[in-house]
Amino acid sequence: MLQIITDPILIFDEDWQLLVVNPTGRHIFPESVVGASATLILKDEAFVAALHKGTLPNEWHVSEEGPFFIPRLLVSPADETLTSHYVLLLRDISSYKKLSHNQNEFVRIVSHDLRTPLTTIKGYTSMIGMVGEINPKQQEYNEKVMSGIAQLASLVENIQDAGRFDVETGFYVMQRSQCDVTEIVTRVVDGYLIPAEKQELRLTVKIAQDVPIINADGNMLERALTNLVDNAIKYTPNGGKITVSVERVKEQLIISVTDTGLGISPEDQKRLFQRHVRINREEHKRIKGSGLGLFIVRSVAQRHGGDAWVDSIQNVGSVFAFSIPLAGENLILPDQKA
Repeated sequence: MLQIITDPILIFDEDWQLLVVNPTGRHIFPESVVGASATLILKDEAFVAALHKGTLPNEWHVSEEGPFFIPRLLVSPADETLTSHYVLLLRDISSYKKLSHNQNEFVRIVSHDLRTPLTTIKGYTSMIGMVGEINPKQQEYNEKVMSGIAQLASLVENIQDAGRFDVETGFYVMQRSQCDVTEIVTRVVDGYLIPAEKQELRLTVKIAQDVPIINADGNMLERALTNLVDNAIKYTPNGGKITVSVERVKEQLIISVTDTGLGISPEDQKRLFQRHVRINREEHKRIKGSGLGLFIVRSVAQRHGGDAWVDSIQNVGSVFAFSIPLAGENLILPDQKA
């Protein structure tokens, strides 16, 4: 079996000296001769220390360029005839890492390059009325074009954000600064354009008095909030009510959006914050979306050490929320205060 398994397998004795290695392991680790120590073979003291403790990382790589592995450790206890030994299995995920990197890079380039033509189309479309009168039908078509441009621009932004903010594979470097969450919420809500078909929708803000200034990435928070508000407006029938709230609950800052929409079943709630998940419901078929908005919300929360969730009752409404812990890097240090 050791000869045919293509992932590296190394078996160590109770003193972490090599007993057996398969051909793949010998190829990747040139120092893997019988009797050599785990430290000499693996050349990573921190990883070897984790092996000794039995607390392996989710992923490990030989060097910055790879190969990349998911490590697994099997411990065989001592018996009457054998001393205890350790079996280290390294599942090679280098090809998946490369594929994920190439996919993210492709999405980044394409979404970035789409911005220029979108900006051009939007600019010229908005100036059509400046070069002569247009009749009502032309105006109607013009508004539909502008609506389509807005939808496409929103999709491009979400594709970019989903790739950049992803906790596991994202490449975005957080830009922390003093953030006034009250100001961000007020600006997003005041600047939101309610669609013409939902002019009777009520959008209000409720902010507690004890909301502190935090050390966070304002751009990420704004994108998360924009997605929550956008979703609420999309899925709340005209005449309903949406409330954006900010409050301090113990040592957490909670930002939530409450709507009087159709609600979500318990089964669907479990999947909502996954990438590209949308609710399969007859009433939602005409609503455009990529299924990335809530994934972005959760990613933003997790990058700040928090989380995102939903509480919903069918035919009553939903509360979507995310938390920012008031601890660690999220706190403003005394020497940072203006």
